[in-house]
Amino acid sequence: MSRAIRMRKAVGTHGTLHRVHDLQKRHDAKQTLPTLLCDSPGCGAAVKFVAEHSRSGTAPAAPVHVPAYIALDKGAAHQPGCRYDAPGYLQTLLAAGTDPEFLPALGEGKHELRLLLLQQALKRGGGEASGAGTPLDGYLNTLVELLVLRALCESDALPAAQVTLRLGKKKVEWSNFFYEQERYDEAWERLGANATDLPMALVGTVRSHRAPQPGSMFLNCAPKYQHTGIADRRDFYEISVGHSDAAWLQSFPVGAEIVMFGLWRQGKSSTSSRPHPTDPRRTITSVTHKLALWPSFKRQLALVD
Repeated sequence: MSRAIRMRKAVGTHGTLHRVHDLQKRHDAKQTLPTLLCDSPGCGAAVKFVAEHSRSGTAPAAPVHVPAYIALDKGAAHQPGCRYDAPGYLQTLLAAGTDPEFLPALGEGKHELRLLLLQQALKRGGGEASGAGTPLDGYLNTLVELLVLRALCESDALPAAQVTLRLGKKKVEWSNFFYEQERYDEAWERLGANATDLPMALVGTVRSHRAPQPGSMFLNCAPKYQHTGIADRRDFYEISVGHSDAAWLQSFPVGAEIVMFGLWRQGKSSTSSRPHPTDPRRTITSVTHKLALWPSFKRQLALVD
């Protein structure tokens, strides 16, 4: 189990703050990278920059793009209380957010997160939580922090070991609740196969903003591109978030990693064709599958930082 989360910034030995995108630029320019230390007060653990790269996806998926991040150096460890110490941070988060109505303790430091309250609130909609400390405010705040932590971890292992998800009487596996880009196809298929309004969380990288008509805005994330095993056919899984507040959606800049949760809707698939770029006898067919979210509360989107 990973002991730490993937970091987005660190400090140099002279106290200069270095962010991931700046380190990536230096890497691309073949410039010398600084010695890096954890920026959390009182920690100073040795960390390293990991440049963006691709890794093999599960067949028949195309290679998965892995954004740049900062990780613990070999043999290093974050100090107790460091915000990048994932197990410690999770325990602090759960202790602070304990509420028997939606996050009851199960003993031995474990908790149960009840998704039925979230499902019911999302179905009702009705705008923002009050911001005055209501149970829903606390639920959304705790859930957002938990999902951002999960997005920074390498897998479900840490949160799944401490937090059991439940929707009514049914236990929900983390793999059926939280989806990274390489699993957008599984999220799309689950929506098609499951009639229950199951809240789901997706992580994505903002690709663009589009205003198809006055009074509406769409935030689009980088899609999952997948080989199908069928010659000259490609599948794309596109993620979008719609809202009437264009300024709010645009506050998530292009290139930012965000977590989005709520009641997703499966859009209609569309098919397009174009001539093969080098063989006029062949035709490339692209099938696009769409997943869309219309948030009831702005806390349903959060930066991963």
